[in-house]
Amino acid sequence: MDIKNTPIQHTIVGIFSLALILVSKLLLNVPWSTTLGRVSFILLFLILIIGPVMRLKKPAKSLSPLTTPWSWRGELGIWFTILSLMHFIIITIETPFYNLIKIGGAGFSLANLLGLIALFWSIILAFTSFEKIINFIGISSWKWLHSLTYVIFYLVATHFIYFQFFSTYGEVGPDWFGYIAIIMTILIILLQLITFIITIIKAQSKNTFN
Repeated sequence: MDIKNTPIQHTIVGIFSLALILVSKLLLNVPWSTTLGRVSFILLFLILIIGPVMRLKKPAKSLSPLTTPWSWRGELGIWFTILSLMHFIIITIETPFYNLIKIGGAGFSLANLLGLIALFWSIILAFTSFEKIINFIGISSWKWLHSLTYVIFYLVATHFIYFQFFSTYGEVGPDWFGYIAIIMTILIILLQLITFIITIIKAQSKNTFN
């Protein structure tokens, strides 16, 4: 369980995020709003992949915080929210907010609404990712709130895939990131299913021996 955020880990995640942004913008020439959205999606993917992997093979508790995968989820989540918020701000500067989610408007209004819902919940989760807030609301409430991370991922994945395959790139087709987003989403689903099956098998084995 990750209930602490450290300056060192925040710095590392920030540098990692900045590196991805620079590669996307300067080398691949992707627009700023799209770059921020894609990098935030990668950070969210890393958050979601840590849980199932740790359930499949949990590291020794003696490992240091910097080498313990689950200790990075708080920092990754906060930076995901920061980049997502920047992505949203740039888009609203370019396009009036009403036009983004206008009922009966452009075909991507629903996708924008899903992204907005995901951003709203992400801000709440980021706000409750600090140790003082966790101690204030209690571990049980914190666990319940952060179980919504999977919901946020699927909202964001739907948001991305819709734009790639049905809206923004409708005339020319999706680019390389569209296919990567699908692969990442499928991987998360498979890991969840595998973890769920293994959990059931372990529970059945325990009941058998008891």
